[in-house]
Amino acid sequence: MRSVKKSTKRVFSHILRFFLQRLIFPVLYFIGRVQKINPKLAVFATDFFESPTDNMLPLIERARAGGFDTRFHGKLPRHRCFIVRKWRQYKRWLSFFFLIARARVIYLDEVFFPANTIRLRKGTSLVQLWHGCGAFKKWGYSTAALDWGASTRELRWLPMHQSYTHVCVSAPAVIPYYADAFHCREEIIHPWGAPRTDFFFRPGIAAQCRREVLARFPEIGGRSIVLYAPTFRGNSTISARHHDDCLDYALLTERLGADCALLLKPHPRVREPIPAPAPAATPFVFDARDLPIETLLCAADLVISDYSSLIFEYALLGRPMLFYAYDLEEYEGQRSFYEPYLSFVPGELVWSSEELAAGVRRNLFEGGFDKARVEAFRERYMSACDGNSTERIFRYTTL
Repeated sequence: MRSVKKSTKRVFSHILRFFLQRLIFPVLYFIGRVQKINPKLAVFATDFFESPTDNMLPLIERARAGGFDTRFHGKLPRHRCFIVRKWRQYKRWLSFFFLIARARVIYLDEVFFPANTIRLRKGTSLVQLWHGCGAFKKWGYSTAALDWGASTRELRWLPMHQSYTHVCVSAPAVIPYYADAFHCREEIIHPWGAPRTDFFFRPGIAAQCRREVLARFPEIGGRSIVLYAPTFRGNSTISARHHDDCLDYALLTERLGADCALLLKPHPRVREPIPAPAPAATPFVFDARDLPIETLLCAADLVISDYSSLIFEYALLGRPMLFYAYDLEEYEGQRSFYEPYLSFVPGELVWSSEELAAGVRRNLFEGGFDKARVEAFRERYMSACDGNSTERIFRYTTL
């Protein structure tokens, strides 16, 4: 019964989306064009968050400093009733088109359903900032033949990423990957960087972030900070989850507890915390889900990840990374990567908690960190991120 209900909702959602995207939204936008473009109106839109994202906030601040009227269009608080939830969502989208019809520039950092197929009027820019730097695991049109994301058939009827005038990326090397993922021309993709990476270039930011983390977790003391920040599992953002029991906390505490503190940061799409043991008398594991990822990256002496794009930002700091790829074969079959994983990642690969503990000790305390490898990775995938991305993007998209 539950399966039938779920299928019915999915079919209903697809039919409604088809008519909205192919008919209703373009008509509303066309009607809205009777208004003149406001050369000082900037709109920031997302379907996933109720407040501006870390990529949007620096641009909002810069736009306001430049005399722009900035408007944010975000996700509405979730309502328990599916019908009410959808009605509120679609009603808000209707007003959105009258807003963007007179906007000088619209900024996105994710796929945004209402803007997928509209024909922008001359004088309006639609800028895709994208939430991840570099190009790691595949997304968009690149995954049409995989378990992840929309199928080829769905993309034919409900296309995505079709209206961008500018796409911002972190380096020239990733332009072909974004062109494939967005099914767009390379000419609209520009290596201007990512606004949120300007944070890492602020003077004294690493020391400031470490103080913030120690204020939150004073038990860490003088120990090294190791951040575990995996990506989510599941074949869509809606089903995002973590794997249970992938870390042997007892072993890690025994091998590392005297010298390190392990901070756990779940992916923002996962609502539940990473499974962890109850606090011990001398804490080793800390739940850091409430702290911003930028703060944690700047404070961490070493990051443990798997397939998360946060490794690109962390490369800006030139610090060691470990890659805990215990489910690589399964993950690669579902999602796949733009480059071979084993030769791509800029750090040691580990396959068990025992190897993980040894890798932390080797990189932090035994001189095993290959800094040149991280620097080469940074140069290839993050060369456009230099502390001036916000200014560059704002200037080029509002000319």
